[in-house]
Amino acid sequence: MGISGHAVFFEDIDRSLDRYMQELCEFLRIPGVSAYSDSGDAMVRSAEWLLDKLRALGFSGELHGTEGWPIVLARHEYDESAPKLLIYGHYDVQPEVPLEEWSTPPFEPAFRDGAVFARGANDDKGQLYTYVKALETYKRATGSIPLNVIFLVEGEEEIGSKNLMRFLAENKERLRSDVFFVSDSSMLSKDIPAITYGFRGIVSFEIELQTMSHDLHSGLFGGIGMNAAMVLTNLLAKMVDSDGRIAVPGFYDDVRPIGERERNLMAQVPYDERAVAESLHMPSLAGERGYEAFERKSARPALDINGMWSGFTGEGSKTVIPAKAYAKISSRLVPDQRPEAIFERFEDFIAANLPAGAKAYVRWQFGAMPVVTNVDDPNIRLAAEAIEEGFGMAPVFIRSGGTIHIISEIKESLKIPSMLILGWGRPENRSHSPNERFYVDDFRKAARSLCVLFEKLAKQ
Repeated sequence: MGISGHAVFFEDIDRSLDRYMQELCEFLRIPGVSAYSDSGDAMVRSAEWLLDKLRALGFSGELHGTEGWPIVLARHEYDESAPKLLIYGHYDVQPEVPLEEWSTPPFEPAFRDGAVFARGANDDKGQLYTYVKALETYKRATGSIPLNVIFLVEGEEEIGSKNLMRFLAENKERLRSDVFFVSDSSMLSKDIPAITYGFRGIVSFEIELQTMSHDLHSGLFGGIGMNAAMVLTNLLAKMVDSDGRIAVPGFYDDVRPIGERERNLMAQVPYDERAVAESLHMPSLAGERGYEAFERKSARPALDINGMWSGFTGEGSKTVIPAKAYAKISSRLVPDQRPEAIFERFEDFIAANLPAGAKAYVRWQFGAMPVVTNVDDPNIRLAAEAIEEGFGMAPVFIRSGGTIHIISEIKESLKIPSMLILGWGRPENRSHSPNERFYVDDFRKAARSLCVLFEKLAKQ
């Protein structure tokens, strides 16, 4: 099937696009927030909704119960000699707060400015659903799906994928495939598609710091009470030096340097630092000296305070000296850093920098290994050709600064030779933030690209 043949796919997608988007809205209306313990009904409804759509395409499948939220496993078997594809995604979404910053309710999808706005539109329901609809178009246009396809969709990606890790370990043979697909990342910009060949890892932890038995009156004890909020902020400030480097001893010991070839690839990416800074209302981009911004955001480690609280935070004034202070911390990691080892280095740093009498409890939250795939993989080249046809522009090759927990686990556990990480969302789509969105034309172009890629893979 040549260029003219691919027009059959493109015309079908254009005819079906309104229906595809209305179906996506049904999916988005289900408020499946995995972090909420009372989300059980919505989580099951989300999983069942997706499984029903796959069954309608001729897939066989079931929900697998876990100690948390269910896993969707569905498969289409064509022929043993045909390529086997494993498509991963997640149906859970981030909490919708703060509600007051949404222009429209987060679970009532609304179309404006060419995009659908809703929690989960970009991360990951919209991106995941491009695969379902691309396969529907492919089947309608050709009469069959000449590929072996497995959908593995979880409900805990936003909270660490713990139960999926266990499921992978117990079902390796059932999931073995030739090509792994995931679309839970971003294009380079609204105009430039991208293939992601690497992700940073992560370690996340929480600090509880205590200096006294209870809060004190700042008039009676100001000047002699040990203020937990001040101790914690001083401690956190010591973690990064004036050059933007993380000052925790041993933190960089295992960092794999960026190779010359990768730096050349990154140098080819059209990344306008000034425009990005202006879009964020920043005078300039922050970070580690000695590296370009695109390197800092994708291929160098990073440390962030995700949240802090202490003392009185309500309306008005309460003049207290807080006895406890808390912070949530995450550090993005690069090859060959290991989350457990980095966590231990932070534990040691915190213990070494506490003033006498203060106590700190450092609690592990979650971690994930960084991963880099082979950019010379022939299937990556096929994907690049398909995306160029679907989007009308060749993709750039990038490393993402984000983390998808399951990618490193799948790479290590299942030994799948090809990994295609294809982000269809724009960087400005506000994943995890109010007014999350997914552009209709990007959905359309993604489905086009996937149809072409499926055709290329089937011909192999």
